[in-house]
Formats: sequence, C-alpha cells, structure tokens
Amino acid sequence: MEIHEIRPGMTCLTREGTAYVLEVDRQSLLVLLQREDETIPVQVRSDDILGPIASD
Repeated sequence: MEIHEIRPGMTCLTREGTAYVLEVDRQSLLVLLQREDETIPVQVRSDDILGPIASD
C-alpha cells in the first residue's frame, strides 16, 4: 500500500495476517502495527501492508 493511504486506527492485511495500525511515519515509510496474535507491536515498511480491511 502507498504510505498516504495508511492511517492510524485502520485494520489492514499483512503477509503475516490481520493487524491494527497504531502509528504511521510518513518520512521513513514505517508503520507501527499491533497484530492479532502478538502482544508486542511491530514496525514494518509500508510496502509490507497488502491492503485495508473494510470495517462493518
């Protein structure tokens, strides 16, 4: 996904599964995520995010 499409609070799909976006660093193209199956947030590059998951 393009960095300008990613925003805090959205749920997205990564190669490792579903994740919740906590923070977006547009300068370094990094995103802090909370994955469903992990207790510690992880930082990934924006291009590791495959796409958004639509909310109900």
